[in-house]
Amino acid sequence: MCEHDNDNENSNNNNGLIEKSKQEKEKDEREYLEYLKYRKEIIDSHCHIHEDIEHLQESCDLPFKKVLLMGTTVEDWDRVNQLADKINNDDKVIRCFGIHPWFVYNYLPPTELIGQVLKEGEITTNNSNNNDSSSSSNSNKNIIKIDETWKIKMKEQLIKYPNSMVGEIGIDKVTKVRLNGLNRNDQDSQMKVFKDQIEIANELGRLVSLHCVQLQGKLLTFFQSLSIDKFPPSIALHTFGGKPATVDQFCKMASGKGDRFYFGLSFINLSSSKVDKLIQAIPDDRLLLESDQNSPTEAEPSMFKLIQKVSSSKNWTIQKTIEQTTLNTINFLSKQIKK
Repeated sequence: MCEHDNDNENSNNNNGLIEKSKQEKEKDEREYLEYLKYRKEIIDSHCHIHEDIEHLQESCDLPFKKVLLMGTTVEDWDRVNQLADKINNDDKVIRCFGIHPWFVYNYLPPTELIGQVLKEGEITTNNSNNNDSSSSSNSNKNIIKIDETWKIKMKEQLIKYPNSMVGEIGIDKVTKVRLNGLNRNDQDSQMKVFKDQIEIANELGRLVSLHCVQLQGKLLTFFQSLSIDKFPPSIALHTFGGKPATVDQFCKMASGKGDRFYFGLSFINLSSSKVDKLIQAIPDDRLLLESDQNSPTEAEPSMFKLIQKVSSSKNWTIQKTIEQTTLNTINFLSKQIKK
């Protein structure tokens, strides 16, 4: 008798699951139709679709209002420009030039590596074009060294393109320098290059897209101690990974500094069990949408899933989510200072 009752219970549950699945599918279909209606108003505030050079035309055809292309190395800036030139519409694309924390070691290696000969098969960006060690002149170019020419090149790009931004920059506790047998995090070099880029953004009045992994407290302390006259006009905290309470700490930063922070979310945030609370903690007028994808073929699916989650967490319609976040991004972009 008990087993029979349990079987009936399981049967009822299964029927419920089937019915729920059907309802969810119908909901997805309705929301996708709404998404299609308004997708041309979406601003992707952080992506790397320029990296997919095999799909440049698809990137050009992406049906978003605007995309912000995030450069991560000096070499990557060329790819940013390649796609931006192909799109050839400053209203559609914003070029962003930055040194990502994952690649800082190419420009400011850990102290213990400086002066070492680069091991065979290993390449850094400042020797990648000179990897022939057969001659004494080229062997000198295989020495691991500091390369500060990126600062000049970054300023040149920012000045050449007046609506360009600084990004993607930041600090990362997880990434490691894997060079000449070294396998460790180098926050000292990351922080130095990060500060240099913040100074450039402030000097030229440029907006910033900022990457931070497991160092939200350190980032908060840095900006709390930075005087308002040294601040960039506005900062987008990309794929914000802090706790909901940390959002409030950034927003309430003294001397008007809190007004300069926006919070970007991407598909990466969706894997967190606390994503609903995080979305709810972000002020409605500070939330930005990001695909954070490296290919246009993945940008739309990621963006749709993100919009669904934001809509659910904020109790908004798909239309409301798109319209509100687009307005937020326009407001963010409007804070850039022309110098």
